Amino acid sequence: MIETEEFEFEVLKRRFKQESDRKTFAKVFDDQSIKAVHSLANKGLFDVLEHIISTGKEAHVFAATDVSGNLRAVKIFKKETTDFKRMQEYIVDDRRFQGLRKDRRNLVFAWAKKEYKNLMIANKAGLSIPVPLGIKENVIVMEFVNENNKPAKKLKETKTTKKELETYLEQIVDFMAGLYKAGLVHADLSEYNILVKNKNLVIIDFAQAVLLNHPKARDFFERDVRNIAKFFSKKGLKISFEALYEKIKARKNEL
Repeated sequence: MIETEEFEFEVLKRRFKQESDRKTFAKVFDDQSIKAVHSLANKGLFDVLEHIISTGKEAHVFAATDVSGNLRAVKIFKKETTDFKRMQEYIVDDRRFQGLRKDRRNLVFAWAKKEYKNLMIANKAGLSIPVPLGIKENVIVMEFVNENNKPAKKLKETKTTKKELETYLEQIVDFMAGLYKAGLVHADLSEYNILVKNKNLVIIDFAQAVLLNHPKARDFFERDVRNIAKFFSKKGLKISFEALYEKIKARKNEL
């Protein structure tokens, strides 16, 4: 007789296009994650997991398609290798998660929920982010940011002209001002989590984003400004922390 967990994975295998991805999933994710993936698939949010987009200590992201062929991203947070000390710095003082039980399972579920809630806030504000579509426990389904059906490149990986850099900087100023106006600080903004799609920037990775009333919100915001100023200065578009800070402040006041 096949055990429940084995049965669940046998059913899930049908949703994978590549055998190598099935093996990766089986090694990394538990029965609960399998059931969460099933639940979201059964709601019609996606049909087939095409291939892995990225892997990390915190999460794996899969490209997926729904029954109509629309591209989706399925982000699955891992329970075993997540950096819980780092996680608590961003979640402990978040009023949305007061009373959270700090065991491994609940922290990961809360971390996924936090990303989803933050994406919803940014999306409602009309900002350029992957549109969130659904969540179940440690699994989020969202828009797949792509160019010609391939994952959009990170800003870090993109060759840019001076004119493009100037345009990108203005887009980031708009984003940071708009996000602050919406009540959030990204708290981990850098060239590594900014994607480039058709010369437009899309900001990703929102699990660590904090509300403005978080005790470290100002520190995180200043760190984001410093990261962006450093990146553009290295690329040849010299801008100081102070100048960029003032540009974002001025833009926020215009919104």
